Amino acid sequence: MLLTELVKKTRDYLRSLASIEIHRHWLPLSSPSLRDAGTAPYAVNAKGHLAWPKGWHSLWLGQRITVPATVQGYSVAGLTLRLDLTWWAERATVYINGQAVHQGDLFDHSVSLCLEEAVNPGQTWEVVLHLVSPGHDDGALVRSRLRFESPTGIDPDFVATELDILEIFSETLNPEPLEPLLKDVLESQGQRAILNPLLAEIHDRMQAIATPLRDFTLHLCGHAHLDLAWLWSITETWQVAQSTFASVLQLKERYPELTFTHSSPALYAYLQTHAPQLFGQIQEAVAAGWWDVAAGLWVEPELNLIDGESIARQILYGQQYVQQVFGDISPIAWLPDTFGFPERLPGFLAQGGIRYFVTQKLRWNDTTRFPYGWFVWRDVAGAEVNALMSAPIGEGINPVKMAAYAQEWWQQTGSQRSLWLPGVGDHGGGPTADMLERVRRWQHLGGIGPQWQWTTVRQYLEQLTQETPPTHQWQGELYLEFHRGCYTSHGDQKAAHDRAQRQLQEAERWCALAAITTSFAYPREELKVCWRQLLFNQFHDILPGSSIPEVYAEVNAAWQELLTKTTALRDAAQTALCDSIHYGEPPVAGAIPVVIFNGGVGDRAAVVHMNLAQLPEEVPSWRVYCPRGDYDLPAQLNAPQGCLTFCTPEVPGMGYTLLWLCPESRPDTLPTPPLGYVLENNYLHVEIDPATGEITNLYDKLNHRPCLGDRGNQLQFFRDQGQYWDAWNIDPNYGQHRLPGAILEAIEWVTWHQLEQRLRVRWRFQSSQIQQEYVLQYHTPWLRIDTAIDWQEEHVLLKAAFPLAISAAQITCETPGGVTVRLTLPNPHLSAHEQAKWEVPFLTWVDLSTPEYGVSLFSECKHGLDAQANQLRLTLLRSPTWPDANSDRRQHRFSYGVFPHRGSWQAAGVPQQAARFNQPLRMAIAPANSSGTLPSHAQLLHWPDSRIQCLALKQAEDGQGWQLRVTEVAGEGGSLELHSAIIPWQIKAPQTLLETPTGDANANVVNLRPWQIQTFRLHP
Repeated sequence: MLLTELVKKTRDYLRSLASIEIHRHWLPLSSPSLRDAGTAPYAVNAKGHLAWPKGWHSLWLGQRITVPATVQGYSVAGLTLRLDLTWWAERATVYINGQAVHQGDLFDHSVSLCLEEAVNPGQTWEVVLHLVSPGHDDGALVRSRLRFESPTGIDPDFVATELDILEIFSETLNPEPLEPLLKDVLESQGQRAILNPLLAEIHDRMQAIATPLRDFTLHLCGHAHLDLAWLWSITETWQVAQSTFASVLQLKERYPELTFTHSSPALYAYLQTHAPQLFGQIQEAVAAGWWDVAAGLWVEPELNLIDGESIARQILYGQQYVQQVFGDISPIAWLPDTFGFPERLPGFLAQGGIRYFVTQKLRWNDTTRFPYGWFVWRDVAGAEVNALMSAPIGEGINPVKMAAYAQEWWQQTGSQRSLWLPGVGDHGGGPTADMLERVRRWQHLGGIGPQWQWTTVRQYLEQLTQETPPTHQWQGELYLEFHRGCYTSHGDQKAAHDRAQRQLQEAERWCALAAITTSFAYPREELKVCWRQLLFNQFHDILPGSSIPEVYAEVNAAWQELLTKTTALRDAAQTALCDSIHYGEPPVAGAIPVVIFNGGVGDRAAVVHMNLAQLPEEVPSWRVYCPRGDYDLPAQLNAPQGCLTFCTPEVPGMGYTLLWLCPESRPDTLPTPPLGYVLENNYLHVEIDPATGEITNLYDKLNHRPCLGDRGNQLQFFRDQGQYWDAWNIDPNYGQHRLPGAILEAIEWVTWHQLEQRLRVRWRFQSSQIQQEYVLQYHTPWLRIDTAIDWQEEHVLLKAAFPLAISAAQITCETPGGVTVRLTLPNPHLSAHEQAKWEVPFLTWVDLSTPEYGVSLFSECKHGLDAQANQLRLTLLRSPTWPDANSDRRQHRFSYGVFPHRGSWQAAGVPQQAARFNQPLRMAIAPANSSGTLPSHAQLLHWPDSRIQCLALKQAEDGQGWQLRVTEVAGEGGSLELHSAIIPWQIKAPQTLLETPTGDANANVVNLRPWQIQTFRLHP
């Protein structure tokens, strides 16, 4: 017999002496008593599981356990007996002799219960299990066995485990000295008197053989991944957090060697307010050095769908809180479960004082294995962080699995120092007494393999960096080859988030400008409360749409409150500005002053709509007068739609201009729409097919070329089911399951005049109603498509396809803090990793261009797409049924647009145009007085370089001056030169994200490197 076979055979034999499988002996119960047991055991399925239907159904199982005298000849008298159970259940309760001794759930899904420290043959226990199936999945009792172990010394299972570890390192260790002893074990017939001395001798020899393994150190740090919401409500999360942290503190008293790490300042902040005594104990633990706060961000957010400023605030408010309550910022961005990472993240982290980035999520890849475990992650602007692809989270203490990980880590990184994170996770729990006892037992008995050492994550990372600095480098996004449906699922959450995110940033900007130029009091605390709410809702199981309905009932109320507050803050700031403007004399009697606000960087004109309900009913019509130039603006009264439409003059970026609405005695008449369905302005000519409602021709009048290669805005439907992670994953083969298209029900003009043409199309698809309005406005270079859908489907994917008249090998996508270039598919010559990017995320624009010409798609709140060499296709809706059975079955409203352009996306100013698409001009009816001192037309903050976009303008956290955060968006570098006729801006110092200085400026002109994100302290 080969030695390797001898090792395996001996290992299996020893395991058979230490355990008894009881899985096939469970009896179904009609009540919690064995007296009501069935006569036949519960059936075991093909997977070896005891399964029962999903939907929170109960299953009662029971059996009577009796201690035998021997197990295959091995006497068990005096040994410790454990009952090992593993289940897949929403709730699990274990009863021993009628007493509930353990409760678990989907995440606390394994237990090793000690039935007796020293058994006697013939002892019996009545064991009853009460299991409740998950709502989304069949329940299962996965495993059940009895396991015997020595309470004081080496036993068969312990040596079998050591043989497993020996096999893991077989390429570097020589097991030959064990051969005669292993043969003796197989001939022992299980006689304890013969076997126990053999086991002790095998253990001693393995210690000598495995001496090189003592150079390996496996660092242990307890961890409790705690989703702030998922298959439970946010309210429940607070309760789970308290019980988890209380458990950790209690365990520390019994096991002083324990260390622990946890992230999420949002959670600590809740405990500080609602459980101050517990929080005080946590502060003491952090100060003592054994509790690690790996909390560089406010929560563990979804990072593909939030913009760069939200990432900046996650870091700012996370680090600010940790500094205030724990005395130091965190050097660690702890993101084990986030669904992919944008390529500019290293720059944000480095500016936030974060040196280490930790995740394990790319272990979930469905196509390729991420190549590095320890590497430098570098962004395009040169910022770097050390990145750790950690061990899986939610693990227990399994010496074999831990040794295998240590060996894998060594082979991947060259480091003999690895990290293991024991603790029940997702729904909290953390390390357990059983885990800590197993560590003590293994260390006490001197199990072979890496040395185990409790440490903190921070200590581990610092030691690893010093001894084995990373040599590999990765530049680009960390794309998760999984969970691609999260860019789209629960579209209502994406829409609410994007609107709240934009509105909060706009409100903050206007509050700053109003506070600087008027007596308006900057609402610092109110804005911070709004930011914290937004950041919380960005959690990686809320925004991706992967939580239960109860979560969204809580979150939707928060969205509404956030939108209400930010609307009030923005309006108050703009009202303060209106009150401070000197209007002069009205041009005619009855004229109403209107102030148009532009929160963007560049000057712009736009078509706007004034609600007629805001104007006196007795006036039949209005003209719009621009005092700056003394002329009337193009205007159209549209009584059927209840609005006055007009085109503004150029409104200064981050500024405003005054207009007058002048009453007219003669009412306007609306022009009659032409025959056929053609929309046209000075930029575009658009033809809509009356039979299908699709775009048959999109013609660029400026560049004299058609843009489409086939019909545009094709609504395509696909069957999308069969994925276990339903809300998370799109079926990789969805393209093979195309469904019949929607049926056109109506097409009609809504508005047709010089300023706006709006054509409405209605379709029916199965149980859903779809309405779209093609909108083309005066002097606007894009076609907007306003969409309203009553979506009532299950497991259907909806995409909008735009075949193009150009072909390119790559697309450029706006991603947080910059852009990401991705290759178009299909392309068999690409790597497997690139081919796995068949659905990708973006923020507000994606562009497919050649050097001569290109087409961009703009999006208000849709973030998933796929791209071919000559096609862009937006993902509009999904309809998963788990964990929310009615996830997307609701009303949806959103817009997207098509922007053809000459040359590259940089030359065409695509980022600036997309910002205008999503940031309309605002208007306010002003008080008709002339007591103010501000001019009627003002640019409050300006710089001429359009490549530099504003991320934030806010009051500094210390209340001293103002913070301006900008980014260079074209990859060409730029010059920030501040101008304003009202405010004498001066750049005092460049800042980190944490608003600490990185040098001196005292200038009005600063050069930015390509892609640079920079914060400046300003003094007006």
